[in-house]
Amino acid sequence: MNAPQAADRSAGAAPGGAAAGTRAAGEYATRPMPGEVHKRRGRPPSGGREAIRAAALQLLRERGIARLTTREIATVAGVSEASIFYHYHDRAGLLMAVFEEGVAPLTELSVGGISGTDLGHVLARLGPAIEQFLDQALPVLTAAQSDIELRDALAGYMREQNLGPHRGVQALSAYLTREQAGGGVRSDVDADAVALMFVAVCFLRASQRQMPDSGAELPSLEDVIAALITLLAVDRA
Repeated sequence: MNAPQAADRSAGAAPGGAAAGTRAAGEYATRPMPGEVHKRRGRPPSGGREAIRAAALQLLRERGIARLTTREIATVAGVSEASIFYHYHDRAGLLMAVFEEGVAPLTELSVGGISGTDLGHVLARLGPAIEQFLDQALPVLTAAQSDIELRDALAGYMREQNLGPHRGVQALSAYLTREQAGGGVRSDVDADAVALMFVAVCFLRASQRQMPDSGAELPSLEDVIAALITLLAVDRA
């Protein structure tokens, strides 16, 4: 055995020369150590987006915008902090996504319009959709008052999408007006005023849920709907 070969053997070179040694090192470099979680590289799993939005909304309600951090959101969502930046770029982008998610049920109603001949069923579908939107949107809207970047982004989005309480009022008013023309609803009531009252009830109920330790109870949505049906019923006598 010549001197270079002896040197290779004494240094523990892998059989097959340097190429084999490099290959073996590469295999061990990518293999997780015992007890170590192997982190995936590249695009984060898309399923984490829902968990991130839910965690952001939960923490926003509990702590407010001032104490909302991407690190805390990642911990609650069970994802890496990098996943938040990958999917939403920054905190403002994440909160915009939370707001847009809340808008979805109302958007579906707006696109399809409010239809149906049973007033009770219509209100039972519309009311929860409005409250679901408010439950998710109100914390973001409140937070936006102390975050200029978020406030401006929300204002621009709402202008672009023509969002606001007027959308629900207009949609319900249009439905009631059609029902009045068809004889399904009393013709001597103001459809706009009734629609406004119903949307206002949803707003008050959702707002109360945002208040800390509110022990008082408001009438249930079912009771409100039953009262409206009675007030709007056509007298067949």
